[in-house]
Amino acid sequence: HAWSPKKMINHAKVQKASIIANVVVPMSFLCANAAFAFDVNIYTQDYADPFHPLCERHVVVNAKENTFHYSGTAVGPKNDPVRRGCSEEEIVQYGLRQGAFDGIVLQDGRISAGDGIHEGVWEPANTANTQLGYEDVDGIRWNDGNKWTVLPKKGFNSGPGEIFFFAYIGFSLLAGVKGVVDKVQKMKEENA
Repeated sequence: HAWSPKKMINHAKVQKASIIANVVVPMSFLCANAAFAFDVNIYTQDYADPFHPLCERHVVVNAKENTFHYSGTAVGPKNDPVRRGCSEEEIVQYGLRQGAFDGIVLQDGRISAGDGIHEGVWEPANTANTQLGYEDVDGIRWNDGNKWTVLPKKGFNSGPGEIFFFAYIGFSLLAGVKGVVDKVQKMKEENA
């Protein structure tokens, strides 16, 4: 086979098509998937459960192993179909018990205990129109329609933003006090 410019052009086109097929297309899928990436650690929260008011609901995700652990409280016998809360009266009447189970985080971001009941999806505030309630808050929407809603964090969350904010307020306050002290000293000197 003799070399010709036409064969060289065709070879260049094949190389370019190969680069596009093997590099550009997969990269575009990665970028598209990164745009829709979901951090499963968002499930690691303390929750309120409208079906069981005042009962504790804690979920901790192990993202490396795609698992989660639930722990919490309930009243009455296990598998009781009656929806009770954990008020003091209900605890006295039915008794408080601890519960826990483990589950998996599925590839689509849902969580599942594998029991057909505790299978849910993260539902950010104001993203669903389910008419099931609590659409205005973040939480887990379970298959039965119940939504565990994220409880506010307790205490001081010492993240970098909050530390900076409080440091700024502290320094501003000190600067203001220094300004007042300087002004008082200046007035004393003028009156002396």
